[in-house]
Amino acid sequence: MNQEDLKQELIDTYQKYYVEGFKTNNISLIDQIVQYPIAYVKEGSVKILDHYPVDPAKLKVEIEWDHSKDWSFEIPAVNEDHAHVIASATRCRKDGSVIERVHGFYAFKKIDGAWKMYALADQVF
Repeated sequence: MNQEDLKQELIDTYQKYYVEGFKTNNISLIDQIVQYPIAYVKEGSVKILDHYPVDPAKLKVEIEWDHSKDWSFEIPAVNEDHAHVIASATRCRKDGSVIERVHGFYAFKKIDGAWKMYALADQVF
């Protein structure tokens, strides 16, 4: 498989499980793309977790998050077994006003032919 095919495969997987999981508040869908334990880098520390560190439903209530816009998804490094992904978006309220911007880094590896996230770091600003 060439690099463009690998990138498209990872984009499709990310959209199907991760983005859809956030849209529908479905942690079990997100879990299908994650290998646990997962390394979570946040505010200068690293935690090794056996659950996904962000609960979309809780986050939506806490910050009145309705939808995201300005999605960006880049794969600067990929081979047959590993990939690095950089994603960003703007979180908005129902009326379209901006709440915050989020930027994330994700590390993926292929396990039994499927892409699995094993590390993530995020920054909200």
